[in-house]
Amino acid sequence: MTEYEYDRDPAPEPTRREAYHETVVDETGRPASAARDIYEERAYGPGGEQVVRSEHVSVPSMDTRRSAGVERAKQVIYFIFGVINVLLVMRFVLLLLGANQASSFVSLIYGLSRPFALPFQRIFAEPAFDGSVIEWAALVGIVVYSLIAYGLARAIELIYAPARPSGTPNR
Repeated sequence: MTEYEYDRDPAPEPTRREAYHETVVDETGRPASAARDIYEERAYGPGGEQVVRSEHVSVPSMDTRRSAGVERAKQVIYFIFGVINVLLVMRFVLLLLGANQASSFVSLIYGLSRPFALPFQRIFAEPAFDGSVIEWAALVGIVVYSLIAYGLARAIELIYAPARPSGTPNR
């Protein structure tokens, strides 16, 4: 009977993953706005230590993440009030051009925009010319909702935005 011998490869050397945290300091001696995490994967074998993979990850600071949240909130506010203003503009134009209210599109726009124009009804007289109506309530609503959107966005920025370091010019 024949015996066979098999040579097995020796077990691979284990790899070790090392990570350390590095804080970047600017010229003034204060920590910079971002920290960096550095990951290195090293393999140890008969030939010695060897870096297999190195990865540098920049982690945004708390101030940077907070600023991003404030910007997102402002975008949401401007989007919502922008949709309201678009509905009011469409209402104003359709009334001005004397659009047929029997049309499903026209009645949809009137129905969606009515709650937003209602608080401003009867502030000014609405002159009508041969089926066309100048609805001042829609125009006043556009101005008021734009001012509300700006005020809310500015208030969120003032309350939640990170404080600017002294010496930084205001926008």
